[in-house]
Amino acid sequence: MTADSFRKATADAARYAIGNLIDILQDASKYLETGNDLAAWGTLVCFDEAADDLKAAIRLHRAANRRGL
Repeated sequence: MTADSFRKATADAARYAIGNLIDILQDASKYLETGNDLAAWGTLVCFDEAADDLKAAIRLHRAANRRGL
């Protein structure tokens, strides 16, 4: 994998994770607005797990920078 393709892959992973986090937060907000607190909390558990995907993309980006990619 070239440095450019690696950078693109990590940026794509970050964009995907960010989009997923936004969707999850919007869903949780809708649940709270309609008084469905239990569904909101369940959705926020998914947010916590999805945040790990973004953290992984950040770690890959940092590792690539340290290696000069």
